[in-house]
Amino acid sequence: MPRRRTDRVEDGAAWVLTAVGLFVLLLSVLAGVRAGDEAAQRGKGAENERARVEAVVLHDAPRPDQEPDADAMGATSVPYTDMSGGIHEADLPVTGQPSAGSTVPVWVDRAGRLAPAPPGTLDAVVVGAMVGLGMAGTGAVLLVMTWIGLRYLLDVRNGVAWAREWQKVEPGWTGRGH
Repeated sequence: MPRRRTDRVEDGAAWVLTAVGLFVLLLSVLAGVRAGDEAAQRGKGAENERARVEAVVLHDAPRPDQEPDADAMGATSVPYTDMSGGIHEADLPVTGQPSAGSTVPVWVDRAGRLAPAPPGTLDAVVVGAMVGLGMAGTGAVLLVMTWIGLRYLLDVRNGVAWAREWQKVEPGWTGRGH
């Protein structure tokens, strides 16, 4: 059976889009690994700029107004010693209900101010996975949309060709032409 030109275009496009899809997948993995590595390096750099110290809770943390929940956030006063030995006091958001006298870990920067904890290994893995999955997902959406658009154009072209062929065949087939 002779193949239409649109069939050959569809087959060729399927092969090209498959190859592009594999290339996008490879690039996504490489970008995810690179982003994870860069996030890990930033985390290591942040560890050099910050220090973990223990702060002593001065007062029992106030109970949140909502339902009792071990994960509810409250604030309590804590003194802490910075990297140069200076003593500071700050209101620290805490999870749960630490009692007075208990210790909580805090991170301080070189200036002695409270700082967020540096990103850890899990953070780097999450960053890498999100970058890789984001690229792969975006690439997949673009490839699928390209395939759908191509299929639409080929279906329109086939419809026009079929209508033209039917005009030639229909009179002899239905008997109207004799």
